[in-house]
Amino acid sequence: MTNDNDIMKPLETLRKEIDSIDDEIHSLLMRRAGIASDVSKVKKNLSDSKLFIRPAREAQILRNLTDKNDGNFPNSLIVRIWREIISATLALESDFAISVFVPNDTKLGLAYELLARKYFGMDTPLKVVGTESGVLRSVRDGKSTVGVLPVPHDDSFNNNDSPWWTIFASGGDDRPMIIARLPWCNNPRDAIEGLEALSVACVKPESTGDDITYVALRFIKPISREKIGKVMQDSGLSMRGAMIANTRDKNSDTHWQLFEIDGFVSEKDPRLESLNKMMGDTLDFLRVLGSYARPMRT
Repeated sequence: MTNDNDIMKPLETLRKEIDSIDDEIHSLLMRRAGIASDVSKVKKNLSDSKLFIRPAREAQILRNLTDKNDGNFPNSLIVRIWREIISATLALESDFAISVFVPNDTKLGLAYELLARKYFGMDTPLKVVGTESGVLRSVRDGKSTVGVLPVPHDDSFNNNDSPWWTIFASGGDDRPMIIARLPWCNNPRDAIEGLEALSVACVKPESTGDDITYVALRFIKPISREKIGKVMQDSGLSMRGAMIANTRDKNSDTHWQLFEIDGFVSEKDPRLESLNKMMGDTLDFLRVLGSYARPMRT
């Protein structure tokens, strides 16, 4: 809290104080970068993986910072500053690059690109890809660390197309996983208000304590969402949202459904085993597509 003496300080003195704080901030950033390099060396000794991204830890850092925010700066600014720091740190630890799906709509494509840059850093190498499957391939093959894709919606496909998440779900053990939802902190001045995206990477999701999980189910015959919702509830799962899809293969009788589940759900969660048993022969297979930390919404 300011007092009369603070108010009476000469302007030049106040400017020197700001300069001193800037020097301290810069010194701390350099110190942080040095520690990050040490962390990178330890990680390389502990694991063969070249991917050092930890989405859950990043989300916990952001939550901690916004919880401490006194309101002088908006949360969106605090998040953006630290996202730049986190992304720059990842670039120090490993080759860090992103692939972004950009549709033919120029405005929409630029908006997706801006969403990706705001979260993963303005200086992070970014590859524009014209198809969702191309983004998935780039991540799976190691050409990109992270991919950015549209959030699935009922009207995002037709009977002649396979939604990207059905291709995603059909992949093997080396498939990417959903790790984040963008933007993490919304801003009314975003390029397209309300636009959201999902990011994927070849890392296993971790719990942050407040998460949402995507689960895809493939059925041998049609089944109502209401029935699935009831079985999920009986299995101890809380369904947030759902959508339906048809397969591109006209000779196939399988039917896809995608669900958002409240909370963190791993592939070995006993509730999924219970769900599988309750569905019986109707269910062809079930696949966890990943989890993300619940974004901050104002």
